[in-house]
Amino acid sequence: MHNNDITRSITFVAHNTLQSTLLKESVENILGLPINQLTYQQLINQYRFEDQVMTSLILIDFSSLSEEEKATYFALRDQQFPSVDEVLINCPPESDYASFLKWKNLVGVFYSDDSLDMLVRGMKQVLDGEFWFSRQLAQEYIRFYRNRQPVTTSDQFALLTKREQQIIKLLGEGASNNDIAQQLFVSENTVKTHLHNVFKKINVSNRLQALLWAKDNIGNEEFV
Repeated sequence: MHNNDITRSITFVAHNTLQSTLLKESVENILGLPINQLTYQQLINQYRFEDQVMTSLILIDFSSLSEEEKATYFALRDQQFPSVDEVLINCPPESDYASFLKWKNLVGVFYSDDSLDMLVRGMKQVLDGEFWFSRQLAQEYIRFYRNRQPVTTSDQFALLTKREQQIIKLLGEGASNNDIAQQLFVSENTVKTHLHNVFKKINVSNRLQALLWAKDNIGNEEFV
């Protein structure tokens, strides 16, 4: 989980067009964060031979990548920057969860009919450690993982404190930080602190990975 501060940097992957440049400049000015715009090929060339990726979030124009380019990106990501958060923009409005399953670090999805204001609002949430998914997409994710094979509660879950267990279970049900704070009668800052500790203990770097961990490590009996 990341803090929303000047140490964050964003890499924007899109075709080099006037529209993408204007979008980059608008978001950069409003968020007050540096955004490095690259074409897909520049991304591949830049990161293929580097040991460390100097970015904390990759913002990708979903409409600009072919299926072949996505496959190449996934292979490069898994090798070079397996934990960098991913945000997709310009997704078709009819996209369902299956379109995004290979984006394993996905923390935000924006559609082609979303406004600039919506994008900025969502990016602020993402930079504050939240997801930005439509309610429908979030529910599809949850249903998909609930319908997988039953799991047994792991020893790792048992090592969490009682409060941490409560929070990771609520996160596994799709709750936001605000939802968790209201249900447990604590502040959002307290929730963030607990999540930061949980992420370290279960060795994940973002909410989506934590959600997937919850589905694989918390048995149904824990939710009763």
